[in-house]
Amino acid sequence: MSTILTPLSLWKNFDCSLDCNAQTLSEKSEDGIKFERLNFYGRRTAKGRVKVYAVFACSESAPAESTILLFPESSATVDEELLKLFVKNGYSVLMPDYRGKVDGLDNYTVYPEDVAYANYFQAGRHKDFVDDDAAHTSWYEWVGVARYAYKYLEERNGVGRIGAAGIRDGGDIVWQLITMVDAACAVTVCSVGWKAYSGYSKFSTAEPALDGERYRYIAGVDSQAYAPFVRCPVLMLCSTNDAHFDYDRAYDTFSRINEQYADLSVIAYSVHCGGGISVGSTRDMFMFFDKFVKQRHVFLPKPAEITVLADEQQNLVAQVIIDKNGEVEDTGFYLAEDCIDSSLREWTSAQMKGKPADGAYQYYLDIYEKTSLIFALCYVTYTNGFTVWSKIVAKKVKGTFKNMCKKSRILYSSNDGNESFSVADCSSYAVGGVFFTDSLALPKLVKKDGGLKGLYSECGLMTMRSNDLRYSAPEPKSILKLDVYCDKASKVTFCMQDMKSGDVYTTVFDAVGGLWQGVLLDCKNFKTKQGASLPGYDEKLKFVINCDGPYAVNNIMWL
Repeated sequence: MSTILTPLSLWKNFDCSLDCNAQTLSEKSEDGIKFERLNFYGRRTAKGRVKVYAVFACSESAPAESTILLFPESSATVDEELLKLFVKNGYSVLMPDYRGKVDGLDNYTVYPEDVAYANYFQAGRHKDFVDDDAAHTSWYEWVGVARYAYKYLEERNGVGRIGAAGIRDGGDIVWQLITMVDAACAVTVCSVGWKAYSGYSKFSTAEPALDGERYRYIAGVDSQAYAPFVRCPVLMLCSTNDAHFDYDRAYDTFSRINEQYADLSVIAYSVHCGGGISVGSTRDMFMFFDKFVKQRHVFLPKPAEITVLADEQQNLVAQVIIDKNGEVEDTGFYLAEDCIDSSLREWTSAQMKGKPADGAYQYYLDIYEKTSLIFALCYVTYTNGFTVWSKIVAKKVKGTFKNMCKKSRILYSSNDGNESFSVADCSSYAVGGVFFTDSLALPKLVKKDGGLKGLYSECGLMTMRSNDLRYSAPEPKSILKLDVYCDKASKVTFCMQDMKSGDVYTTVFDAVGGLWQGVLLDCKNFKTKQGASLPGYDEKLKFVINCDGPYAVNNIMWL
């Protein structure tokens, strides 16, 4: 009979007493950073012990005792650029490989043959399903690697307090790890659990069919099951544009964090970063580590609280109450309408109403007149540089308000600034494809010949705005028009991705250099690699713009 193992019962008898028997494979120095490639041993199975491959990085001249144990996404391995980021911010860092065997590579973690499913490319159902029990999953072996990696650090000379960080699946490993070790703190990136609910919106009436297998997965693997047992403060970094991560459920996990550490834990959102983590949130991560790993004094404000109401003029507004114990440097408010699918939702800024009074801010919610559900999110940055966010508030809208808006044919104009567009692909610019350390690649207005402005990002532009009722195509066969400027003759690629099927439809425009040109995009212009045309603009679509040279776009509208 299959057994439902909880976090406590699953790990109760895990043996972490074996010697690591660490061995240095090689060392190198680069940019003042020392990289040590090493092996150490992990848990024992019936066929032998796991042989872990990892890299330890530190300052060559003054190695920091403060250390971070860092886990990448499950499909990735050790990333030297990520290691450099942490070392340059004052930490030593250990990054183990848990992905396992990859043909053509020499350095990877070796799993015994009886747990070969721990190798990412051999996982099969052992990653996403618990057919037997959670002890026979890829996750159990990956967390086993994490347990012994932590043990290795505890026993290594010159390692002081230890923090943990994990990206996506690596973050889910961290959620499990910090229920078993006394880490100083943890940072999870786009990892909140709820994998058993994948594909089901938190705000939908539809629910997944939860059978015995799903209950075993939820109890033994999903991170929300581990949150009540964590033994340290947690910073949750969430991107609003990561299609593989449901940020709507982030607060559900956050609210489950062990009450002993709940007031010391923080949740943060990155908007318009195309699945990456914003400059502000990257800064917050290192301030969080500074507070708990280096034990420096860092003020962590309480989250802002949002209330939606009608003002005295019958405008729909949001009132934001902030922590008045710190001095505020900046605030902002984001609004989205009607879209219950977090992967399709488009966030836009709301305008502040007058000056704040006694720690309370108000923002106009200028929603579409047919909107029935709104989502609200706000941030407050304090003078010490730390930013706190509210939880995402979902509010049904009833009645008529003075500041409601009519339907618009204009998807974007330069009057919108960088609103409605996100980075299309942060993988080539953000460190490790995840962390932005400056805002240079984010969408911004640029001035072209004649003083006319347009929107640009060297990582491409992406918008979901056509899925909002206010901005949706008047007819499925409408024409999409826009103006484009290229500094030199270039190919501009336009893509429409069907977010239901995943099909990508592309068309290319050959732009001449040095002048603004109008582009008309009929849905039949967009084709898959197999030659199929986009049926219409009434699907749930992601619109992406890329160019092989400097460019700008403006005046995107429906005809």
